[in-house]
Amino acid sequence: MTHKDFDGDQLENLMKNAPKLPDSRSKEDVLNRLLADARLQDNTHLQAAIDEPIEPIEIPQEQRQQTASIQEERAVVAKRSRKNSKIPVFISIASVFVLTLLVGMIMNNNSTGDKESIKAESYSTVQTDEAESVEKANALMDKDAFVNDTRMMSLRTSVYEEDLTEATALRIGLASSAAESVPVTFVIPNERVVADFGDVKPTTLQLYEKYAPQIDEEAMGFAEYHPYKGELKEQGETLVHVLPEENEYDGASATVNMYTGSLKDTFSDYKEVAVKTAEGKAYEFSQVGEPSEPIQMTGIVNHYNYYLLKEKNGVEYLSPNFRETFETVTEALQGMHLKKDDIYVPVVPEKVTFAVTEAKDGVIVTFDTPLDLTVLGAVQATQLVEAMMLTAASFDQQLRLENLVQDSWEGFNFNEYLPMPMGANKQYMQ
Repeated sequence: MTHKDFDGDQLENLMKNAPKLPDSRSKEDVLNRLLADARLQDNTHLQAAIDEPIEPIEIPQEQRQQTASIQEERAVVAKRSRKNSKIPVFISIASVFVLTLLVGMIMNNNSTGDKESIKAESYSTVQTDEAESVEKANALMDKDAFVNDTRMMSLRTSVYEEDLTEATALRIGLASSAAESVPVTFVIPNERVVADFGDVKPTTLQLYEKYAPQIDEEAMGFAEYHPYKGELKEQGETLVHVLPEENEYDGASATVNMYTGSLKDTFSDYKEVAVKTAEGKAYEFSQVGEPSEPIQMTGIVNHYNYYLLKEKNGVEYLSPNFRETFETVTEALQGMHLKKDDIYVPVVPEKVTFAVTEAKDGVIVTFDTPLDLTVLGAVQATQLVEAMMLTAASFDQQLRLENLVQDSWEGFNFNEYLPMPMGANKQYMQ
């Protein structure tokens, strides 16, 4: 493409021969139309011209008089030269610009109209299929979002059967700042378990060895404790822990209690846990002074009542009170309002009294006066309900609560037996 510069005469002739475009619009109308054009809304030059304030300039009196006389002479000359001109040049240019845009848009619409009409039938079919796919995807996303929102909004902290319809539970005892084991239950999606183990259902030990090293205990406010040092192996219904000669589990009584409590919280699916040396002999803890007996995982050793334990990071957990055990569920429930130390806090207020009935289908707690859970507050009320449920579950019993103001709470129906918790202190492992 060649490029030639126009001289002054050529430009003047071109302007004279330009077609005269009749336009009855005022300058204000044209300007308003340009300002209203959506395509010009982002034009920085136009916006700057509109928004830029005009600052007054001080002009000396003598200069103003000279300028006034010059402007007066120019006005006389301009009046003679523009006597027959009705439209300023800039309006003509603006009109040409607007017409050019309009013509381009019309031609573009006409050229694409036929193409769109040809494709309309096939596009409508594709669009229908895409709409169905999008609808299905949105339905799945809405379902996931609902599940996630429900998790976030629920005040429940325990794991129930409904939480494990498409997931697997990993129970583990974590080391608290009070040197006590806190039972925590991780909910792991079955998709991940299948990806890690295939179609074979993993044992409790296999789940522990796979996922325990992935738990960030310190981020949760606990001491780093897992995985256990030494070797873990299954022998029928017995889990064997072979301790190295130098280990962190033998020492003061609090250290041993932390260790044994953690084993109970982690391997409760086994009948017993045997602690042995590398030579296969029963391990002798220094505080005991004799070979240790296998730690029983069933029976009265797991009959606890649950209290509230608050970690240093402010997170609260439901946990047994220093592993105190009870012979009957009635005794365990009736003692839940007693404050026995400075570590564990009762979730049942001292003034809340009730009777306990051990029935065929479970245990029934009947409050002496109608209990209004809203008076306790949403969190404390839910902790009270779940702590009682966990206490009953440690005796392998379902719980029913009677004489409450509310018929239901956090999805719990008080007109029937409550579901038995599958684990305490729920956490999700994605």
